Amino acid sequence: MNILSNLKNNSKFIINVLLILAQLIIFGFLLYRFNERALAAYWVVEAVAILVVLRIVYLNKSASFKISWIIFVLILPVVGIVLYLLWGESRISEKSQIRLKIIDTNTVGQLEQNQEVYHRITDLGIKKQVDLIAHLGDTPVWQNTKTTYLKLGQIMHQENLKIISQAEKFIFLEYFIITGGKMYDEMMAALIAKAEAGVEVRLLFDAGGSMTTMPKDFIKTCADHQIRCLPFNPLSASLYRFISFRDHRKMTIVDGNVAVAGGINIGDEYINAIEVHGHWKDMALRIEGDAVYSMTAMFLSMWEYVTKEQTVLIDYRGTKASPQTDAFVMPFCDGPMNSREPIENTYMNLFTNAKRYIYITTPYLILDTDLTTCILMAARSGVDVRIITPGIPDQKIVYATTRSFYGALLAEGVRIYEYTPGFLHGKVLVSDDQVAVVGSINMDYRSLTWNYEYGTWIHQSDTVMEIKEDLLGIIGVSHEVLYADWKKSSLLKKVGQSILRITAPLM
Repeated sequence: MNILSNLKNNSKFIINVLLILAQLIIFGFLLYRFNERALAAYWVVEAVAILVVLRIVYLNKSASFKISWIIFVLILPVVGIVLYLLWGESRISEKSQIRLKIIDTNTVGQLEQNQEVYHRITDLGIKKQVDLIAHLGDTPVWQNTKTTYLKLGQIMHQENLKIISQAEKFIFLEYFIITGGKMYDEMMAALIAKAEAGVEVRLLFDAGGSMTTMPKDFIKTCADHQIRCLPFNPLSASLYRFISFRDHRKMTIVDGNVAVAGGINIGDEYINAIEVHGHWKDMALRIEGDAVYSMTAMFLSMWEYVTKEQTVLIDYRGTKASPQTDAFVMPFCDGPMNSREPIENTYMNLFTNAKRYIYITTPYLILDTDLTTCILMAARSGVDVRIITPGIPDQKIVYATTRSFYGALLAEGVRIYEYTPGFLHGKVLVSDDQVAVVGSINMDYRSLTWNYEYGTWIHQSDTVMEIKEDLLGIIGVSHEVLYADWKKSSLLKKVGQSILRITAPLM
């Protein structure tokens, strides 16, 4: 990534640092001009800080979130209060919430659970997982769906081009980052050919994620070739909304019959056409059949939110017969307007109910208290918990924060590996040879709290074992981080990691 990309990715962190420096300058001024007025001003600020702390305690948030903010507000009251006003509370208007409910009624709310499919689930533990996702995310579980695991970005890209070439009615695309290059050129050529042949093409891209990478002529190219292309959450007067709420999903949907979705954006590093941080390891799924209908509903929900155009969901039902399979497939999504937090609760449920093992890959490991507790409980009960993170980072601050969480996990028997060949960007989980999740979900605060994310839960499919085999292969070329080695870290390094852990919810 270039310097501008790093600044974009760490914009919230940079703003926080600048405000902390401002706080220190204020304290220095007070010390220099220590008089009754300065002292009175200080105590007024402290009184406001106490009120803010009481507000934080009242919030329905995780303990780590509250502790971080309380420390900042009390130790650095001026900047702490400003930071809290900027980032501390989810400021989603009641009008926006009502509008989103109406949109969901038109889209995801039209999805119905086939009771015959549901009652075919015989394992009580699996049925409880389905019940939880359905209750929190309002999406059904499907059969008659074939899943294919795509274990590299270049494989995903070729599959994307293939399904786009077969489109007859519509193509929907939703991506966080769009970057010019080989992958972009090949995908745009495929989309342009289909659009000119009369296929409806809609493309949503995240305005923040693509801010410094998008080709200058991208919007014009789309307009010139009848591709409807729109940015999600463009830069506006609301800095909080622009930085906090991002569409992190990555998916292509064709004719309601087939989709490709996972962790892979549009950019040459994702397909290893260029080397940015060593070998780029990324994963996705090809999904064909009934479950694609859920993904279509999710896309149309986002499209209506951006455009205010109401679409009739049934008009975009699959055009071909679905493959007959016994696998259970459940696409689900999350976003800042869903206070039930389906993704984090699903992950906590998976860790809590794992019996033999649970393996997970994530580029970022920045956990809150609740999720950490579930991971530790799994390890303490004898579950083989393995977490794989990158060996070469893309963002040094985030990488250092990821490593700051190692100690507590390693001490309780969690095994942590760093992918030696390069950057591991895939977001994949597999457990007990029974279930797997592939999606856009990072194990960090941003994905679990602020971003619009997507995942596919799979059960009773050969794909589960293919994912397990791939993750064991990744472990085979990774460096295992040992607790004995971690304990040898210097005191200064451990203090720095503790500070990073405290500030993690603020990033």
